[in-house]
Amino acid sequence: MAGHIIHVHATIPAPAEQVWDVITDVAHADAVLRSVKECELLTEGEYDVGTRWSERRTLFGHHGAEQLHVVESDPPLRTVVEAEVGDDVIRTAYRLTPAGPDRTSTRLAMTTTVEMIQRSPVSRAMWAMFGGFSFDQSRKVLEHDLADIETEACRRAMTG
Repeated sequence: MAGHIIHVHATIPAPAEQVWDVITDVAHADAVLRSVKECELLTEGEYDVGTRWSERRTLFGHHGAEQLHVVESDPPLRTVVEAEVGDDVIRTAYRLTPAGPDRTSTRLAMTTTVEMIQRSPVSRAMWAMFGGFSFDQSRKVLEHDLADIETEACRRAMTG
C-alpha cells in the first residue's frame, strides 16, 4: 500500500553529469543537503547498485538514522534509492534529463514513495488521520533537497 507519493522537479543550469555527481556523492550528503544531519558511507567503491550508507534526517514522520541503498543506477540519467524504516519502505527515484538548446541544463525529477505494506490496520488508520502533516513536511524537505542539489551542482560547474 503506497502511503504517499511526492513528486518535485526543477531545471538546473548545470549539465546532467554535474548533477549526477552531486546526487551520487552520498559520503558528503550532510555537507550538501540541509535535511541530512549525519552521513556515513557503509560500502566501498563507485556509486552503483548495492551502495549503502546511513544518514540521519526526518522524512514521512520517521526520525533518526536510516540505512539507504541503491536499487537502480543508470548514470547519468536515473537512480533509485531505498530505505526500510520501521514497517515502511521509502523509495526515491531521481530522473535526469539533459535540457536546453545546448543540453547544458538538466531537468531533475525526484519521486519519493512511502510503501506501508507491513503496517497494522490501526497504524494505517492513524496514517489516514494524521499523515497529511508528515506529507507536507516531507514535501518541504524534498523541495529543500532539490534546491540544495541545484546550488551544489552550480557551484561545482563554476569551479570545474
